[in-house]
Amino acid sequence: MKPFDSVEIQTRHQRLQDLMKASGSNLDAMIVLNTADLYYLSGTVQTAHLLVTPAEEPRLLVRKVLERARGDSPLEHIEPLESLKTLPERLASLCGPPPWKIGMELDVLPAATYAFYSKLLGDGTEILDASRLLMANRAAKSDYEIGELKRAAEAQRLLFESIPELLGREGISSCELQNQLDCRARTLGHCGIIRLRGMNIGTGIGTVTSGPDGALPNHSLFPIGGKGPHTCVSQGGSRSPIEANTPVIVDYLMSLSGYHSDCTRMAVRGTMPGGAIEIYEKTRELLRFCEETIRVGSIPSRIYEELIALAEEKGLGDNFMGLGELAVKFVGHSVGLEVNELPVLAPRFDEPLVEGNTLAIEPKYTHPDWGVIGVENTYAVHADRLENLTELPEDIISASP
Repeated sequence: MKPFDSVEIQTRHQRLQDLMKASGSNLDAMIVLNTADLYYLSGTVQTAHLLVTPAEEPRLLVRKVLERARGDSPLEHIEPLESLKTLPERLASLCGPPPWKIGMELDVLPAATYAFYSKLLGDGTEILDASRLLMANRAAKSDYEIGELKRAAEAQRLLFESIPELLGREGISSCELQNQLDCRARTLGHCGIIRLRGMNIGTGIGTVTSGPDGALPNHSLFPIGGKGPHTCVSQGGSRSPIEANTPVIVDYLMSLSGYHSDCTRMAVRGTMPGGAIEIYEKTRELLRFCEETIRVGSIPSRIYEELIALAEEKGLGDNFMGLGELAVKFVGHSVGLEVNELPVLAPRFDEPLVEGNTLAIEPKYTHPDWGVIGVENTYAVHADRLENLTELPEDIISASP
């Protein structure tokens, strides 16, 4: 079964070609290599080069495995690429003779790979960064894509329903709770792969932290740090038993078809401290503010400024989105085939939101004794509303100690 029908793929290519023409970059072609971009534009993750021009039909040149690519993809032109040496010939058949201006994903392309293609395509060829065009093309989700996010969110609901039984186990650590939830996510259909864009950016299916271990900052670009199970990871749950009456934060990504739904809820073994409840309710109020105000046309950088100011008003300013100066500089991010898509609710993101943007909004506060406290939902942006795709109860999940 092909993941996308031909109409869905054709719409994506037409939009990308329009973006190429409007960008003023005068690209002769794009060579798409990154797995998420390749899958979005072809429907396969087989090793291939996708050639996209401003006007011609795309060409998928497959290194491995041709038969699977033809079974996966609705593209019309799917051909073998026996040798990379023939790539210039294939480009010439689409673009005419060199020199060319070629767009590639320079935000993720290794320098050695860039040097290889520069030599292969010849001295007269200029390789430009096409990553922003490719990510802009993926930013507005179709009805099909939003439907896939909703399917993932429904599996997420079932996953979170298993927390009370697991959390109630005597002596369970945050690391072991995370392990058990990972297993449960896989049995619910999780693909098992989390895709993020960029160098040295990685995460597991989910993160569970609690108490002082959960308050530890780390190297990651996420608002939840954590001690982690080992220094080689230094992120997420620790092997110390979860203490009774101590907040537990559970942040999980669900992906059934490559599309990531992102959701965070709070839990506790026993009774949540009153002060922690107060913090949690304030983060929920921040989320309600977003639901009431974010629409098509909202400016991401302005949303960030408003939430930072509102958090300050509510007494959460010092450790909002992380400890002090180590706090991350965003309050939400776009999700899709990658977890860190565009736009981001952060400074310098000044382009208005459009219909179909999908945002994971995650107001979180770090307490030195209780760890990270907060909430997160995934939304679709519409002209008249911010649609919550993760319609899970936000009540604190409790288990008997």
